[in-house]
Amino acid sequence: MYSKRRAEIADDVINNRLKKDRWARLYGLLVYKQKRDRISEEEVKELQQHLLTRGLYSQAEASPTKYYLRIISSDRVPKKNQVFIPVLLFLLTIITTSFTGALLGGLDPLLSWENFSYGFYYSFALLTILFCHEMGHYLYARYYGINVTLPYFLPFYFPLMFSFGTFGAFIRLKAPIPNKKALFDIGIAGPIAGFVVSVAFLIIGFLNIPSEQAMWDFISNIHPISEDSAGVLTFGSNLLFDILAWITGRTYLPMSEMYHFPFIVAGWFGLLVTALNLMPIGQLDGGHITYALFGSGAERIAILGFTGIIILNIVLISRFQSFVYVLWPLLILIFIRFKHPPTLDDSMEIDKRRRILGYFAYIIFILSFSPMPMYLQ
Repeated sequence: MYSKRRAEIADDVINNRLKKDRWARLYGLLVYKQKRDRISEEEVKELQQHLLTRGLYSQAEASPTKYYLRIISSDRVPKKNQVFIPVLLFLLTIITTSFTGALLGGLDPLLSWENFSYGFYYSFALLTILFCHEMGHYLYARYYGINVTLPYFLPFYFPLMFSFGTFGAFIRLKAPIPNKKALFDIGIAGPIAGFVVSVAFLIIGFLNIPSEQAMWDFISNIHPISEDSAGVLTFGSNLLFDILAWITGRTYLPMSEMYHFPFIVAGWFGLLVTALNLMPIGQLDGGHITYALFGSGAERIAILGFTGIIILNIVLISRFQSFVYVLWPLLILIFIRFKHPPTLDDSMEIDKRRRILGYFAYIIFILSFSPMPMYLQ
């Protein structure tokens, strides 16, 4: 709808480089136009970027003789009362992850404050990774003037089963994404931030294991050491985890005992979250990146990715009796979907630097993905 304030901002940015379409005004629309020989496509895209920094979304179209720029909406200012629930959930997640961290260290968190506070190491590492991931999305969404919620953390604790103390975190975009450039930046910022912090915690965790004997001494204080490993919960490795263990000289850490070391298990979980989010499917971060890179071709890539998950499930169930990924096909079919929705202006392609970064994100996915993240020996 036409807005006087919106028109004033647009007039200030456009500064007579485009002319206002008076006929569009009669239909309540704010549209600018200019002959193609008087302005270039690059200049139109530059105007769109300037409009975006002022909180205005726009859509560019071209006819054989003219460029048209339609001002779509303005949704820069977030609504009030979006702080209480995210903060409450974050505090609850600190509690559930601290409980989990204490249990991973072989301590009863209900027995004493000292036991409970031991879980802070794990809670700090894990929530820092998730927070950095979500804030990467959040800050870029705010940069592009998109109304977005603060991160919602999902606390989870159940005493009779193993869990990480949380189901992760998410943000909600409350406005459409203006173009592929914004989609790419918002989509990739979270995984990159989470990946970097996860690697940092893994390195710190590995270096804090001084020797193999010291490691076994620490584990023996948590539970008796047994040579019989049947039925023991074991974490699946990934390429990057193995590389970091080799670089730091800590390849002697068994994956069945890894969860006793808070920074290591948090970093491992961070890599898992990063990999799952980077799957090139639908509304996942990897789906955003793939759509920005390949446009309509992203749907075919998503179908290939889905096929890969089906094949992986068949192998894991038939050979290892592992159902760890069994829910993912349903999640994709019901919620994530194959087809990525278009941005407001899909004509604005991403540049070479972003394309290189997008391909690097696929490398991160390969390095971080664990084909069987948990299993019983």
